[in-house]
Amino acid sequence: MIRRWLFVILCSCFAAASPLESIHGNQQEVCCGWYDFFRDIYRCYDKPVDDSQPPVTFILYDVNPSEGFNLRRDVYIRLAVFLRTLRKRPGYERSVLVLPPWSELFHWRSSYLNQMHLPWGHFFDVASMRMYVEVIETWQFFDEYRKLAKPGGGHNVVIDEFYRLSHFDDMFENGVFVDKFEQTVCTKETDQNNLGTSGVMGYRNLTIDERICVKFQGSASLLHSMFEKLKPKEYQRLRVIFLARAETVLHDYWGNVDYWEARRSMRFNRDLVRIANKFRQDFFNSTNQWDRVQRPASWTDEGPYRKTKGGDYLCAHMRRADFLYGREKTTPTLHSAAMQIKRKLLELGLRKVFIASDCSKSEFHDLKNYLKRFKVVRYSPETKEEMTRLKDGGVAIIDQIICSHARFFIGTYESTFTYRIYEEREILGFPKDLTFNTFCKEEEVGNCEKNAIWPIQYA
Repeated sequence: MIRRWLFVILCSCFAAASPLESIHGNQQEVCCGWYDFFRDIYRCYDKPVDDSQPPVTFILYDVNPSEGFNLRRDVYIRLAVFLRTLRKRPGYERSVLVLPPWSELFHWRSSYLNQMHLPWGHFFDVASMRMYVEVIETWQFFDEYRKLAKPGGGHNVVIDEFYRLSHFDDMFENGVFVDKFEQTVCTKETDQNNLGTSGVMGYRNLTIDERICVKFQGSASLLHSMFEKLKPKEYQRLRVIFLARAETVLHDYWGNVDYWEARRSMRFNRDLVRIANKFRQDFFNSTNQWDRVQRPASWTDEGPYRKTKGGDYLCAHMRRADFLYGREKTTPTLHSAAMQIKRKLLELGLRKVFIASDCSKSEFHDLKNYLKRFKVVRYSPETKEEMTRLKDGGVAIIDQIICSHARFFIGTYESTFTYRIYEEREILGFPKDLTFNTFCKEEEVGNCEKNAIWPIQYA
């Protein structure tokens, strides 16, 4: 009988669960997963309404459509670190960051795929991210808004404050960079640049109550001052803020402990990790255990570690495509890159190399010819159905996972794709000299420009 009643309680609790307990406050406390229920029963059952709670503030944002997948990951970190601090300020204790959907990014070239409004959970472990700060998917935001908004409001979502951010014309006035913001007049052109013809972020059910154009210069912490100064004189218990062109906002403290905690929480979708790990084992006989990789079940259990060995293969990230003409002065030719790979393979005594690249099939064929004595592989989905499921972004993440476990990594100068692999290898515990390596324009030049080195920081 006791078991039966316990089962009923758990089922009832989970059925009423909302994504985040902090959204509801004392209206209806969020019910949790089974693990949290047994760990803290008190916060997993309903509580009476208490209007003394601070307002629920949803912060939505977007990024310039031309920006790529990996820069957007960096923008998330800026706002996640900011939100964690913001929630300590009076009136913002129940603030939540809404993760913008991924839609038809510039580098996603598979036109036959439907890549609109992909959730973050398609690429990342959102539950892991939520262990750092309160975040929800856009579809979850719509559900929560309908629960908290006035009855009879329908499916329409009203953005109370829509901030269109842009840079100052002169960012170094008198030679000094100063944190500041200034409200400006919104023009018809700025409206079109942000909204297009399909609504905010492609959602027609998002409407704007007040549009505010702001010249913004500074770190994320300045956003709190902007919210306070430019907010409406009156707002309801529910406040919806939208930051357009959020890449304008800079890191508060780039590369410090807060940055790395947010970054470590961004673990990948487990299905993508499984596929990448299978590829590692099949082609390189590489596993976390054999490679001495630091990977506890939760990122919160990670600590300083520099003993990772990595699999018996080298990984090279080679940006081609737009880098060939946009960064011609620093991007090597295919032959030059091949010779640099060959030299390092011989130096390390390795026979296998994994290539992560946006190069064409013909370029990859040429690269293999330059490296005939070695096994050269790249990842590609086995079937069209698998590609349809993974999407372009999923394939890119699988590339990053495989690269992050290689014995030695060499990347492309000023590529955000390379930077993200650097970070992943720092988290896994590789020695710095096996990670922070950059292709030179010419193989003979040893003093070419290199990417920056920033070691991981722990509290």
